[in-house]
Amino acid sequence: MSLDFAVLSENGAPEKTVSLGVDLHQELITTATARGLARFENFADYYEDAEVPVNNLPGLIEQVRTLRSQAGSAELQCFLDDLDDLIAYALAKRKALHAIAD
Repeated sequence: MSLDFAVLSENGAPEKTVSLGVDLHQELITTATARGLARFENFADYYEDAEVPVNNLPGLIEQVRTLRSQAGSAELQCFLDDLDDLIAYALAKRKALHAIAD
C-alpha cells in the first residue's frame, strides 16, 4: 500500500504520480510538523485522500523546497525532489494535486 501523489487527466486517470510508503510518510509528516510547515497537514492521514487546488500549489512547492533543504534522510530528499517536479508539472498544466490512498 502506498500514498500516491498525482496529477489527474481529464478522465480522472493519473497522468503523473509520485508514491511513498507508510514509513517515509511518517518521516515526511514528522519532519514537516517539527519545522512548522503547515501545508503538509493536508497529507497527515496516510489513509485519506486529499486535494490541493492549483491556487495553493505555489505555497506547497515553497514548503517542499524548504523541507528539502533541511530534510534528513536521502530517501526523503529524493521523494521531495520528485514531489517538487510533480507540483511544477501540476502548476504548468493548471491542475490540482491529488493524494490518493491505495
